[in-house]
Amino acid sequence: MAIQRLEPHELSLRFVPAKDVALHEETDSARVHRIRAALDNDGVLRNPPIVGKGLTDTPHVVLDGATRTTALKLMGARDILIQEVPYGGEDGVQVQAWYHVLPAIAAQRVVNSIENGLHPVSFVERTTLEHATEALQNFELHAPGRACAAIVRGEDDVLLLYPAGPDISTPQVLRELVALYGGSGEIYRIVHEDLISTVRGASECPAIVMFPSFTAENIVYSAKHSDFLPAGITRHIIPGRALNLNISLHLLMATTSIEEKNQWLQDVITSKILARKVRYYHEPVFVFDD
Repeated sequence: MAIQRLEPHELSLRFVPAKDVALHEETDSARVHRIRAALDNDGVLRNPPIVGKGLTDTPHVVLDGATRTTALKLMGARDILIQEVPYGGEDGVQVQAWYHVLPAIAAQRVVNSIENGLHPVSFVERTTLEHATEALQNFELHAPGRACAAIVRGEDDVLLLYPAGPDISTPQVLRELVALYGGSGEIYRIVHEDLISTVRGASECPAIVMFPSFTAENIVYSAKHSDFLPAGITRHIIPGRALNLNISLHLLMATTSIEEKNQWLQDVITSKILARKVRYYHEPVFVFDD
């Protein structure tokens, strides 16, 4: 899939009312607490949440930055600085799925719960990785008989999960599934290509949770209906992120009009561009942390 590259002239930053910024996924309260403490300590918003641009009759749907958005709202921010990116359609930023590699103890708990019928909102088909991949990549949010997730332990050892009834939504199935292993230690996230190489190359394959191939329409639906997806399963690849803006939290809290805030923002951005303090990286890079 071709990844759209944003050019400098397409950079879209603006203040919007906090009440108009909607999430499509759940947030982890512990992470929200940590981010809130960091924001309070720094006194600035360094990196704005990223929202979908071009969506009709919807609030501003957060694609990346749900924890920051939630923390800012809890801190009383009247307005939030966002970065808008094109979303949906062939020319917009697309969404993919992360898969979760489970620690051994969590994996056993999940498999036991599913095999013993303790996962309350799904029924299970034993199948192959090939069939599960096809079912999840052809996913339709409201299609009857749709597969919602899979537990992979080998190419021929896969548990494929379906809703147990017509009134059970896919996000509900996924929330219940992730809740089975939430708090079980660090969950590693991988993409589909890594799953294939792990299953075929590992001497003992860990349990890997596969999620569906979501669309922009799925994300917007979850946001509009507050039928949230679990945290950490949607992956938006967004070139051209605006980083290190360092916007004072006092400005987010202030009762100054949106129009005045946005005029101030445009003046700041223009001055930074003229002073050559805005750098745009065309090439992807590898960053090695200390």
